[in-house]
Amino acid sequence: MLNLKIPEVKEVIVGELAVRGYWLVANIQTGATWPVHSQKIQYRGETIWIMPVTTDHFPAVAMMVPPGRTQQECERLIMQFISTLSWVLEGGFLVDEMSGGGLPRPMGRNKSGGFSICNEFDLSYFPEPNDDRAMLALALMREGRGLNHPGYSFLSLYRILEVALGRGWQRQVAWINTKIAGGLHHRAKDALEQLRKQGIVDIGAHLYASGRCAMAHASGDPVIDPDDPADARRLWSERPIMLTLAEIAIEECFGVERSTTQYSKHLYELEGFKRIFGDELVNHLVRGDDPSNAPMVDIPLISVQLRRRPPFAPLSNLTIKEMHRDTLHSVLLIFESPDGRTQFRFRLDFPSERLVFNWERDLDHKDMGDADSAEAMAELSRFNKEYFGNGQLRIVDAETGELIARKDAFLPMNMYLDHEAADAEIARWKAFATERRERDARYADEIARHSMGYDVRPVRLA
Repeated sequence: MLNLKIPEVKEVIVGELAVRGYWLVANIQTGATWPVHSQKIQYRGETIWIMPVTTDHFPAVAMMVPPGRTQQECERLIMQFISTLSWVLEGGFLVDEMSGGGLPRPMGRNKSGGFSICNEFDLSYFPEPNDDRAMLALALMREGRGLNHPGYSFLSLYRILEVALGRGWQRQVAWINTKIAGGLHHRAKDALEQLRKQGIVDIGAHLYASGRCAMAHASGDPVIDPDDPADARRLWSERPIMLTLAEIAIEECFGVERSTTQYSKHLYELEGFKRIFGDELVNHLVRGDDPSNAPMVDIPLISVQLRRRPPFAPLSNLTIKEMHRDTLHSVLLIFESPDGRTQFRFRLDFPSERLVFNWERDLDHKDMGDADSAEAMAELSRFNKEYFGNGQLRIVDAETGELIARKDAFLPMNMYLDHEAADAEIARWKAFATERRERDARYADEIARHSMGYDVRPVRLA
């Protein structure tokens, strides 16, 4: 993280981003973390770019208008993308202005510091709801998180409940009270305790009347007075309750899960393999019984990767070598490199929704004594170093690049990574590769020299 550098805009508009066309750029106003590298994302069948924060331009989201699409359609698609991005990252993103031109150049701004930066966004989970009401709820969530105005932020969050639950304030109030009785996120704890200390029993009715209605209308009582700091402080203090309730409404009513919910379920570890195995076989493995017939499972070529790391040649284009049911509920898969020297193993534990990989025992290489083996060992040593350093394992289809499975960052227990020793191990194997290559070259020259024929001419003796 300490090595991250905020680029200049000229360093960003390169490659595909330097292709001229009809570009739309949503200039983002945010206090949340933003990446310093461009990211290309496929969203609803179109290519969208996350433009990094730069020294003198807005962070942005950009899209080249494709043939057959109108500007209005693309602007709406960009906004929906930003709303989903806000939901996944739990950040508030407001669009300062939608601009455009022949290149995706964000608007300039005078800001040289105060940035919160990251390498790139982790968008392994990025839902695409088809329900218009769900997308409206995500848009209101983005707005509610991003607004720096207590009243309008509170109102945007309450409107999510109206979208999710429908009309009828009594129904909304009853739902709120039920959720509060069941326990809310810890962020809402202090606010709830303060309301109870004030003698407010019906918190749902209070949030509706003193929050939603008091902000939306000026003809009733109570009403939010913009000149009364007490009103602003009260709404800010009660906002965590509304934020939590709005998140619950989106998850329960529209089925759009938060990233934290996805993380707690970790369904992504086996998601792709469950598609490959099929529902029937997966159900047998979960129950621990035997299928009536032996189904055929077509395992594709895979590549083993670590997120944000260069590929590892010995772990690319691996072929399934062995697959067997090692317990009633799990399957062991053993993959092999094209040259047969490297093996990579892992187990699929279906009831636990876990891909089980042990870096100490599940990765092998047969050193054949040549330069290629030494190069492979150097790469596998790099894999061990980077995996041990909180690497995020990814299994992808080697032919299509489609993500099959992924794991969260590896967290070693009661161990630490000796970077110098790990780098020395990599360097050692690279040196072996050089020595072996030079040895093989000398041997080849020696063989060639000894294989040379002799020019024999008859000599006449006097």
